[in-house]
Amino acid sequence: MIGGRDDSLLRLDAALLTLRRLTSAPTARPVLDHDGSQVEVSTMLVVDAVARCAQERACSIQDVAQALTVAHSTASRLVDRAVRAGVLTRDRDAEQRRRTVLRLTGTGRQLQTRATSFRTGLLAAVTASWSTTDVAALTELVERFADDARPHLSTTERNP
Repeated sequence: MIGGRDDSLLRLDAALLTLRRLTSAPTARPVLDHDGSQVEVSTMLVVDAVARCAQERACSIQDVAQALTVAHSTASRLVDRAVRAGVLTRDRDAEQRRRTVLRLTGTGRQLQTRATSFRTGLLAAVTASWSTTDVAALTELVERFADDARPHLSTTERNP
């Protein structure tokens, strides 16, 4: 018999699958049109990771790898793709020559602003009938969930 915590976990699983469909592209094809060119979701994820990191410090490929929970080599390929798309620059750190510093270009900053506006607009539409208190409570719980999930992301097998 399912009940209590088990039932809640099943409901949470279903809700998270719904949210994944809401926020993810169904295929790896480019999904975001920016200045007449399409941008792949992976490039947008790199832009977002660099933008968030840059608020605190100079961003490296390792920072992107950690943010996306991917191997350094995968992050490096994704960064290369973002550089080719013109949304990121990749330069040597002046103090640590072996370290690469990543910076958003003007186009990258515009893409980040536009994508953030799109996502927050979608969230605003979904929660339009919610009270400010409910939105704040959801935000607190989802942030807590994301923080607690982070250590499991790199160690969990990727199953369907």
